[in-house]
Amino acid sequence: MAMNALRKHIAIAIDGGGIRGLIVSQALQVLEEAMGGEPLIHHPQIKILAGTSTGAVIGTGIAIGMHMKDITQIYLDLGRTVFPPLFPAWVPASLQDMLKLLLGVFKPALYPNRTLKDILCSHIDRLTGDPNLTLGALQKRLKSDQALVITAANINERRTHFLKSNDGKDAHWELWAAALASAAAPTVLPVIPYDGAFFTDGGVGSFGNPGAVAAREAVEWRGYAPGDVSVISIGTGWSSAATFEAAHGRPDTWKNVDWAMNAVQIMLGDAARSQSVDVIHDFVAQGMDFRRFQIELNPDIDMADTRDATMARMQQLGVELGQRILQNQYASEDHPEFDPEGIFAAVERYEASLARSRRQSAAPNAPIIGIIPNGQLRR
Repeated sequence: MAMNALRKHIAIAIDGGGIRGLIVSQALQVLEEAMGGEPLIHHPQIKILAGTSTGAVIGTGIAIGMHMKDITQIYLDLGRTVFPPLFPAWVPASLQDMLKLLLGVFKPALYPNRTLKDILCSHIDRLTGDPNLTLGALQKRLKSDQALVITAANINERRTHFLKSNDGKDAHWELWAAALASAAAPTVLPVIPYDGAFFTDGGVGSFGNPGAVAAREAVEWRGYAPGDVSVISIGTGWSSAATFEAAHGRPDTWKNVDWAMNAVQIMLGDAARSQSVDVIHDFVAQGMDFRRFQIELNPDIDMADTRDATMARMQQLGVELGQRILQNQYASEDHPEFDPEGIFAAVERYEASLARSRRQSAAPNAPIIGIIPNGQLRR
């Protein structure tokens, strides 16, 4: 992809997805190498990095100046150290799911986060000289028009917290703590205590896909004209309805234990698609360049599946996704083959619903309700 084909201000938004972040890091490695090999953060058009969960880990690495090949290596290391197999390979996957659920009865999280913290701190120290670098200190290292945005869910307040390097209220957050908070997938990694509250995976809220976060940061916080902005939104893989059912069984046969394991995936998937729909509806109509890159998973890949064969497959998928980025093969109405999530079908359904509502509100003899300047209803 020729970067000069993009707009003046580029925002990169990276989804959550656990170990499937390897797909994105490999894809961005392809992009970085095609651009000449310099760290992405050095590109003058890249202004905003937005990440959720595993996307926050990747965004953090990019922000401190890491090469993508080194971030890819983090994921390969994570497979061996952070998410080691809990059971022998001969145990069937369905039985492993049941055993994981049983373990969850006795443990707050299946895996500790100490190793992930050590890996993050090691790279932050190597590149900045301070393993406890804060978001505020990171901002001083970035160009004045660059920023890192990380989403994390504040459990106590039941809302999404946007941790921003360019916002003074978050300046005291250590970079490793922000990344760990966003990556603390429920039942997988432990929650993070900070500032008197507990934080978990940013994908628990509505921002598993931070594309809308990046778009709003560019237009509403920075004041960039939508026509001057390109948002590059990258997913960590999507399973079709048939693939999802093949992996998880028919929903009408699910027991309580199946709902416990699958309900979160349903909510996260819907939230991820909705964020892309919001960007298209709210900003693309104003001229924003929005490019959603996603790749289909068949068969499905669990967010903590670190078997050697799966890791190799994710790297292959990442190379394929990287080539799509280079060739501008993103989701669009004209190319549904690059839209496995069905984003544009969702846009059509949303717009059809709006059209029906408008027709109904314009029915003869229907009372018209509006808002007058003082905020009172008028009929």
